[in-house]
Amino acid sequence: MANTDAPFGFIPYGQLLGANWYPVATAYGTAIFVGDWVEITNTGLVCKIFDGETRMGVEIDATGAAGDELGAVLAILDHNGDPVKYLPASSAGDGVVAGYVLVADHPLQTYLVQEDGAGTPIAAASVGLNVAMISTHSGSTTTGRSKQEIDSDSVNTTNTLALRIVQSYKDDTVGSAYCRWIVMPNPNAHFKSSATAI
Repeated sequence: MANTDAPFGFIPYGQLLGANWYPVATAYGTAIFVGDWVEITNTGLVCKIFDGETRMGVEIDATGAAGDELGAVLAILDHNGDPVKYLPASSAGDGVVAGYVLVADHPLQTYLVQEDGAGTPIAAASVGLNVAMISTHSGSTTTGRSKQEIDSDSVNTTNTLALRIVQSYKDDTVGSAYCRWIVMPNPNAHFKSSATAI
């Protein structure tokens, strides 16, 4: 059966191992959707979250290159703590924080994600290699769902990529465009967060 071109971002696969709330800086220039892959921001935003702990802010991993990777967005709140479908780009919030995102941030969490279908499809022999995420399509403002994918042309042995390929999804045809894969954060790139269970 042919694989379907229907990107949906990153969805935790199997048991959810842990999640934490993180702030998004005011006027952050990219919209954030449920299922987006995020990393620790380099803008220096640090603030207290609902549990009283101080945390660094997050941003979309725009390049797919290894950095301070966290994981996938599970839920989004505006700066008042009210649920929203997505956080629009350049949201002012309260002047410090635009909103908050709940992130599946455990370093061993696995995720289901679709490959982008550009270039050569990911081969079965790529299990264990690293891969970048890619934001070719913007998320849906109607559903609030991400449309991020993994970049099939980026598969490599280097540790300069954000994700590691764990296995193919059982219902898809490997070696064909738009196959879904199970991935996890590249162990060499994951930010050392508290990674506590929700």
